[in-house]
Formats: sequence, structure tokens, C-alpha cells
Amino acid sequence: MLLSLMIGFACTKASTDVIQDTQAQRTALPELTQKDPPPPPPRPLVEVVSVPEDLQGLVSALEEAETAEAAASKLTAMGPAAVPTLRDIALHGEDIGARGWAITALQQIPGAEADTALDGIYQYGAAPELVRTWAGAAIINRCADLDCVMGKASMAQQYPALKRPIRLQVEARSDSLQDIGAALVAMSQNPDLTEPLAPVVLAGGPAPLLDVMFHHADNNARRMAAGFLGTLGQDDSLHMEIAKAYAYTPGADKVLWQGGALYVPSLQWQKKEAQVLVGHLVAWHLYCDRMGLVQEKQQIYNNLQSINLHRPAGMDWPNQDTNALLVQYGNAAGKQALERILAEQGVKDEDKYQSLLGQVKGLR
Repeated sequence: MLLSLMIGFACTKASTDVIQDTQAQRTALPELTQKDPPPPPPRPLVEVVSVPEDLQGLVSALEEAETAEAAASKLTAMGPAAVPTLRDIALHGEDIGARGWAITALQQIPGAEADTALDGIYQYGAAPELVRTWAGAAIINRCADLDCVMGKASMAQQYPALKRPIRLQVEARSDSLQDIGAALVAMSQNPDLTEPLAPVVLAGGPAPLLDVMFHHADNNARRMAAGFLGTLGQDDSLHMEIAKAYAYTPGADKVLWQGGALYVPSLQWQKKEAQVLVGHLVAWHLYCDRMGLVQEKQQIYNNLQSINLHRPAGMDWPNQDTNALLVQYGNAAGKQALERILAEQGVKDEDKYQSLLGQVKGLR
């Protein structure tokens, strides 16, 4: 209906514009002399590659405001058999209204033929931007689920007018969201989606957001997941669950956040949860140091620099050197906490790390 209303408005205006333009052009033409060739016959308003004879009447009816909607409905009822004609009208028609009604009809016809036709119209660079935008809206409106809509969100980058049909589809299908990562990517590409999608994303709790934050291929999705975790983290009872998600895995062959950026949600950490989280980050820092993972070690250090994290954990500004950082953590959380980190990585008994334990004050 939205597309139909848009088309109806454009048809009325376009029809007026065509008449005015034609009259102006005729006024500007010089008078013909006897030597001038006769003028060519007028071109039809709808110029298509091929119109079956039995459809000529319906095609002509698409050009008239009074009969266009009924004609489009009849063409829609024909199903896939009408797709080639509708595609040709949308691609080559001179009457903008007929082109719009053809797209409206294609939107309503199920099947791969109509999908292919609409995609071809959308991709056809010679078509007016308005026609391509209408085709894009039809493609979005044909989505059967929210994940499909999310996959189309990037279309709004080229045609901003598509933000509205995307938002309307999101609002209508928000209860069917399956892929949190796709939703976050879509929001990063189209901020207008944030308002309708945010409640759905938050309702899923921390687990799917943590998964996206650690594993998604798109760093924008990881960053947004951390932001939503920050919102959920206003509930202090979730802080420990979030902190424990960073736990070092003994025998790991790669870092937890392999393939992207490492984020830590901005929360008002309390001492207990902060020490747990900092302990996990320090453990990963040691792992990266031992494995020669320079970039990953820097990612950890970038997060440890947050004063909202290391200060509640009882640490001064963290040292970038792994050995000094281990001692800092041991002095904040206790020698036993540091021993546990070293034991998990099988280095507790090495002289190098034994000497570090000797620098830790106290046994707590």
C-alpha cells in the first residue's frame, strides 16, 4: 500500500510534468520548411521490448490514473506469466506511473521469476533513481522474515529513501529476530533501525551479545554488542556473568576474540567483579606474550587502561610489560590468584615466574 501511494503521487506529478515539458518543447521548435523531413510519429507512452497482444489493453490501462490499480491487480493475478511484460514496462516504459504500477504488481507475484525481475530493475543503472528505489522497496517488502530484512539494510546506503520500508518491516517482524549479529550490523549501517530493534536485542539477554562481541566477523557488530551489554549491565547482578565470559581456556590454541577487535563493556565495576575480569585479561596477556601475539596483547592492554576497570580491581595504571603486569595483579588480587593464572598455563614452576611470585606482597 505504501509503495502504491508513493507511486500514485508520483504518477499525478509526472503526468503534469510531461504535458508541460512537451508543450514547452513544441513552442521552442522552429517552423518546418519544405526541405525539412516530416516529423516522426509520436512514441508510445509505454515502450517495452515485447507486449503480448492479449496484454496490450492492460498495459495501456496502466497509463491512466483511473484504471491503473485495477489493471495492476489483473496482471498480478496472472502470476509468473505476466512477469516478463511487467519487467519490460518497469525497465523501459516512458510513463513513470506505468513503471511504478508494474513494480507494484511484481511485488505481489510470488516466485523466483518476480524476485529476479525486481533485482534486475534495482540493479539497472539506466533506470531513473525513483524506479530503482521503488524496486528496492518491493524487494524489501517481499522478505518473509526479519533476518531477510536485515540482509537488505545496506540498500539504504545507496538509496536513503529505503530506510522507511526497512524500518516498517522491522517493526512488523521484530518478534521473529533470530540473528542478533545481523541485527547489529543492520543498525550500524542504518541507525534508523536502532529504535525498533533495540528492545528485541536487549530482550535476548547477555549470552547472544557476548557471542557476537567475541566472534562476529564485523567489528561494528562487536562494538555495538559491547554497547548493548553496557546497557544490560546497569543491572549489577549481570556483572559477574559478563566478567566470567572472558575466562582464559587452558590449552587454548587461539585467543577468545580471534578474528576481530576485543571490547569490554563500559560498566560501573565493583571490586570483586573487576578483579575477576582483570584476572582473565591478565591471563590472556600472559598467553599472548608466550605465543608472540603482539597485536592481540596490545588489544588487551588497551582495555586494561580503562580507569573504570583497573582502579576498582585495586591496580594503579597497568604496566604494558607482561611480567610487571603479573606482579601488579598479584599485589591487587593476591599471590594465590596469580599462582592460579600461572598454573593454568603450565608455567608456575618455571624459575622466571617463580621470581615474579616472590615480588608479590602477602598471600591473600
